[in-house]
Amino acid sequence: MEAELQSFVLTRFLTWSAIVSRLSGLFLFAPFFGGRMIPGAVKPLVVLALSFVTLPVVPDVIPIQLPVYVIVLMNAMNFTFGLAAGMVASVLFYGLQFAGDTYGYQLGLAAASIFDPLTEVENVIMGQLIYYIGLFIFVAIKGPMYLLMAIQNSFQSIPPLMLSMDGSFNLRFSEIMGKTLELGIQIGIPMIVFMLLVTFVLGIMSKLLPQLNVFVVGMPLKMLVGMLIMIGLLPVWADMVFHFAKELVPWLEEIWNTFR
Repeated sequence: MEAELQSFVLTRFLTWSAIVSRLSGLFLFAPFFGGRMIPGAVKPLVVLALSFVTLPVVPDVIPIQLPVYVIVLMNAMNFTFGLAAGMVASVLFYGLQFAGDTYGYQLGLAAASIFDPLTEVENVIMGQLIYYIGLFIFVAIKGPMYLLMAIQNSFQSIPPLMLSMDGSFNLRFSEIMGKTLELGIQIGIPMIVFMLLVTFVLGIMSKLLPQLNVFVVGMPLKMLVGMLIMIGLLPVWADMVFHFAKELVPWLEEIWNTFR
């Protein structure tokens, strides 16, 4: 037993520490794993359990005799690696929340904000609703499992002992994170267009029927139309999340290729 423990410390301990660092970075921002979805006291246990599950599929042997600064740099790079992967995986959900905030403004619910205990941020209630709908769909199609498998497979192409990143990392990372606004606008455009049409119709009605109180009729009408549109868009959102899950691995590979 002592010989096995000594062999582990001399040959596999640093490999295991790199795996823990990579998974720890992932668990900070990744959808489902990030935030307070998993209690803070449980996360370290989950990371440790996943690290021991991943260790047998990582054949790299890192000698314990490495200089301290190399060990620190290696773990820092693996942590950055996981952190970038978690943030890239959250791009769609940032877009969903942005679109939900747009929905809330269009429905007149801009003042209906609520504190989210999971993210510790106060958001428009519609933004939180659409965010959790997208997260539910992501979990239903086993998105978190695919994300963990992608991280596990990353050790085959990006070894634990990496000490630097390419100069193109910032550009590629900012390009992918910039898709948040693009996705949010794509999701929010249907609601914006329909709400403009409703406002246009209400404006015509106010001219044709001066006795009609547009302020009294407009709010319930916008809420009704908005809810119907949101229900009708649920299949579209499910399809977007599904395609996002398929595009996630190529996006992650773009980021990972900048590490070496």
